[in-house]
Amino acid sequence: MIKVFDLLNGARMTAAYAEASLAHGVEAVHITLNNFRGINPIPDLRHSLNQLADYRAHLATLSDLVQVVEDGDGFERARQAGKLGIVLGYQNVPGVERDLKLMELFHALGVRVIQVAHNIRNLYGDGCAEPADAGLSSLGRELVGVLNDLGIVIDLSHVGDRSGLDVLAISRHPVAVTHANAYALCPNARNKSDALLDALKANGGVLGITYLPPLVRMPGETPGVQDVVAHIRYAVDRIGVAHVGIGSDFITDQPAERYQEFMRKPEVYGTWPWRYPIDGLQAQQDMLAGLADIGLARRDIDAIARDNFLRLFRIVMAGTPAA
Repeated sequence: MIKVFDLLNGARMTAAYAEASLAHGVEAVHITLNNFRGINPIPDLRHSLNQLADYRAHLATLSDLVQVVEDGDGFERARQAGKLGIVLGYQNVPGVERDLKLMELFHALGVRVIQVAHNIRNLYGDGCAEPADAGLSSLGRELVGVLNDLGIVIDLSHVGDRSGLDVLAISRHPVAVTHANAYALCPNARNKSDALLDALKANGGVLGITYLPPLVRMPGETPGVQDVVAHIRYAVDRIGVAHVGIGSDFITDQPAERYQEFMRKPEVYGTWPWRYPIDGLQAQQDMLAGLADIGLARRDIDAIARDNFLRLFRIVMAGTPAA
């Protein structure tokens, strides 16, 4: 069985889902705190802390099955215990505004992924839906330094192209795109340009290929497994196997109302319901195994499924500069 570190999994984390994940080779997942009870792309400080408290309490009820990962060795400790490793993150900066010192509190409470912006403009930079594509603000540049100092992985999934390039130019650590695809194959604003992919490679970062339908093929088109594989192959050819991973964006057992905020932008997110080309944990195993058909060796498949993101997280958590 192929072992997986899924860099964005939005499924409802129940005991049954944790058990199914472990049974299908998933060793660790990154989850989004500001989307725990419902989608909130612009979380204020109170909301951010409430969601963190709620999710940590929820995970405590699953302690026989899951374990929060807070350092590089935590992945192996979870694996040895037979538990699903959980990495806590936010898809936007969690309401600290200009008081970046508060990021120390979130780090102390186990947060290990922070996204600079979520689609729209915030205090730190432009998201991917901003037509100006203005890049990082001066505060955003300070934020990059703070996250580097704390050993928190920076995520560029919903960040604008210029903001992403700015981050990659100044980050001392490798940077993640936890769940996005290649703009060259699917020209959705959420996907990543060749220029950003090239900069990600130079930074030592990793792109998490996602199964979210409108990022695999444009809204209105129906994606298949072969389209996901095409994004993987494109990324491997463009930036190399060492810089490609998986960020499924699975939403198993989540209610439709959770996604109404996204449905306001059908040009980006299409229409409900989403029909995933990789529609579950067994389908993910089948797709990964099928990568041998495009000439990838087993060590390359293992790197994409788990090892590349494990390497990135261990480097960042240890405070090691980017290559």
